[in-house]
Amino acid sequence: MSSAILKSGRRRPIRGGRDTREEILVAAEELLLRRSFNGFSYQHIAVRLGIRNAAIHYHFPTKEDLGVALVRRYRLRFLAWTEEAARCCAALDRLAAYFQTYVDHLDGRLQICPVGIFGAEFEAIPDLMQREAQMMMRDVYEWMVSTLQDGRRDASVSFNGDPRDKAMELAAAMQGALQFASIAGRERFEQVLRQITLEMQPVPRAVAAVRAA
Repeated sequence: MSSAILKSGRRRPIRGGRDTREEILVAAEELLLRRSFNGFSYQHIAVRLGIRNAAIHYHFPTKEDLGVALVRRYRLRFLAWTEEAARCCAALDRLAAYFQTYVDHLDGRLQICPVGIFGAEFEAIPDLMQREAQMMMRDVYEWMVSTLQDGRRDASVSFNGDPRDKAMELAAAMQGALQFASIAGRERFEQVLRQITLEMQPVPRAVAAVRAA
């Protein structure tokens, strides 16, 4: 299964004219990933799109409005992806596809994903954005817990402990690996991903029987 649905929220342009609101969101997302939310202004978007600031204010009167729309956009994209994944993939494949989204961020030289950005800036973003970010984090966490539970049931994933604890460990490891890679290089990220994958491989029944004896 492709992870493209998480990488892009672009819609087809409206015939006969520009979908200015969507273009603003796409530009804002790219700036968010490279500069953080407080690192760009409406002027940055205006210059990138060749429009006036007033056009941005028409769709998003305040930057908080824009920020809330960005987080909701991520949430809807993630929820759509989980629905698609549930229909066609086993638990282990769903986790692999989720991890691939981090690789995609790395390949795009975006060493931090939206969850990481909102987490790092949490105290500095507006209240409504904070609430949306918390709901987004909840969505990701609950999906990962559920997927780990599915993987344990169908024996495609192996791990010790509670799925809730494992979900937090995985989320923290992947976020940290992305940020670490921005300083130490891609190989450090790949080390973390390899270790996570290795530790979650199901134990062959013969080996499990010997360990249990």
